[in-house]
Amino acid sequence: MKRYLCLALALLICMLFLPLLAGTNLFSKSDGQTPPSTAEEDTFLLLDEADGTVLTVNAYDYLCGAVAAEMPPSFHTEALKAQAVAAYTGAYRKREQQKASPDPALQGAYFTVNTAQKLGYLPKELAQAQWGDSFAAAWERIETAVKEVSGKLLVYEGEPILAVYHSISGGATETAGNYWGNDVPYLQSVESPGDTMAPEYQTQVSFQAADLQSALTTAFPELTLPEDTAAWFGAAQLSPAGTVTSIAVGNATLTGRQIRETLGLRSANFQVLAADGVFTFTVKGYGHGVGMSQYGADYMARQGTKWQDILTHYYKGASILSVEDAGTAASSQATA
Repeated sequence: MKRYLCLALALLICMLFLPLLAGTNLFSKSDGQTPPSTAEEDTFLLLDEADGTVLTVNAYDYLCGAVAAEMPPSFHTEALKAQAVAAYTGAYRKREQQKASPDPALQGAYFTVNTAQKLGYLPKELAQAQWGDSFAAAWERIETAVKEVSGKLLVYEGEPILAVYHSISGGATETAGNYWGNDVPYLQSVESPGDTMAPEYQTQVSFQAADLQSALTTAFPELTLPEDTAAWFGAAQLSPAGTVTSIAVGNATLTGRQIRETLGLRSANFQVLAADGVFTFTVKGYGHGVGMSQYGADYMARQGTKWQDILTHYYKGASILSVEDAGTAASSQATA
């Protein structure tokens, strides 16, 4: 009996200490200071338009840099989490598309960013240089959010969604069909009341008649404008969310998106007033208005809404899955 007890004790010692010798602690727990483990293949290739190089970035570092580039770190942590999931979903979707049908212009990358202009991705070292003394606290907030939602995807009918977002809506987000012309079932108009309290929710920009005429006729060579400047613009047709869907301009009919892009307006939700040869555009919101409103997300978070509910509010009918579950669901659907 004594011999069996000794053998059992020896076996227990081996079970406890062999993993340590192999570099593994069965009972260790994360101290919260290291990023979550990331699958080796979960990396993103980014074409940096700032210098033409292709960056290889793991998912964790990419998400921290994407959130840093796209949303103020002072926003509520739940809003930062929602932004991280939207960014990961978009990057994952683009990666799968490029793997299936590569675009030679991307030089092997999955999508473009511009680190110099802080578009799409801001590396940690650049954030530190730009944010100065506020960097440590800001980056910690971003990392906290990213760790919480690492590997989470938004999916619709088993596929990663087009997780577009914008800064400020006009009080309600826009449907994809009203802005881009193609309807998307999960990109429908929803209320976003917090946007009306965002800084610079409403702005104005004015153009002299000559400058406006030059901009419009350069962009649309077939366009002619009458001598009477007061007759240059007709009545606008608006979507329920306030986007200009069409407006008569001289002998043409243009969309609000066309006007916005030609004149550099903050959004396609605008009114125009002509007086004494000056055209004043009063603009609401900032961005295309489709998908998640970032200021709206921050407002919802400050009212106590969790990141999951923020995302399912703005992306109607979408579900949140881990990347592993999303892959399993896609495989099951493909073989069904």
